[in-house]
Amino acid sequence: MSGLPAYHAWNIALARFGASPEGLSADEAARLEAEVERAMTLEARILDTREALAVAIPYDRIADAVAGWREENPRCAISDAVLLEALHRELRVQAVLDAVAARAPAVSEREVRDYYDANPETFRRQERRQVRHILVTVNPDFAENTEVRARARIDALADALTAGAGFADLAQRHSECPTAMRGGEVGRVTADALYPEIAALAFALSPGAWGGPVRTELGWHLVACEAVERAATVPYDDAAAQVRAHLAKLRRRAEQAAWLKALVTRPVLVKGGSAAA
Repeated sequence: MSGLPAYHAWNIALARFGASPEGLSADEAARLEAEVERAMTLEARILDTREALAVAIPYDRIADAVAGWREENPRCAISDAVLLEALHRELRVQAVLDAVAARAPAVSEREVRDYYDANPETFRRQERRQVRHILVTVNPDFAENTEVRARARIDALADALTAGAGFADLAQRHSECPTAMRGGEVGRVTADALYPEIAALAFALSPGAWGGPVRTELGWHLVACEAVERAATVPYDDAAAQVRAHLAKLRRRAEQAAWLKALVTRPVLVKGGSAAA
C-alpha cells in the first residue's frame, strides 16, 4: 500500500495486531486490507458532510501532529507529504465528531441523582488501612535466608517489637523489601492490594497494633496497622460531578453513534484521495 492507505494500514496493524503491516500473516493482511477500506470509506463520508465544511485546522497544529506521529513511529517510511494530508484529514474528522458530540443535551440534576440512587455499589468505598511491614525473604541459596534462619530472624525482630522497639526503625534497618527505605510503609491500601496472607492479618489488627510473623511466597513478614478508614458510601455531593461527567460522556458517544449510523446510509459525493508515498 502507498499514500493514505499506507497510513491507515500502519495505524490499524499496530492497534489490531501489534505489528507493522509487513509483519502480518496472510490472513491478518487480508483482514487489514478490509479494515483499511472501511476506515477510509468512513473518513471520506465524514469529510463529505456539511459539518466538515465548517472545520479549519491551523497548519501549525498539523505540523505538530506530524512531528508527534514521527516520534511515536520512527520505523515508518511514509513521506511527510502523505502524513500532512493524512493527519489533516484525521484532525478534521475528530473536529467534526467533537462538534457532533457537543449537540448532546446537558445532563440534568435529576438524571445525576437517579443514577446515583440506582447504583449504590458504584459509590461504595472499600475499607482501607495504613500498613507497614517488615520482610525477611526465604531463599535457600543464601545461608542467612534459609527457611530456618529466616524464621529465626523474623522471630528476633518480633521480640524486639515486643520489647518496645519502633516498627519503622526496625523496618528501615532489617527489612528486605524496597519499602524499607520508607520505614516499611506500604501505604493506605485496600485488602485486595496485598498478599492474601498479609491482608488477613492487617485487616484484623486494631489501629496502632502489629502482628505476625506470617508467611507468603516471598518469605516471613511482620505487619503493622497504623490507621483504619472504614468502608463507606461516597456522599452524593462528592460523587455528583463524577456522575455528571460519566453521563455526559455516554450522551456524547450516543450522539456521535446516531449521527454516524445515519451517515453510512448516505451516498459518498467525494471520494477520499491519496498522496504518493
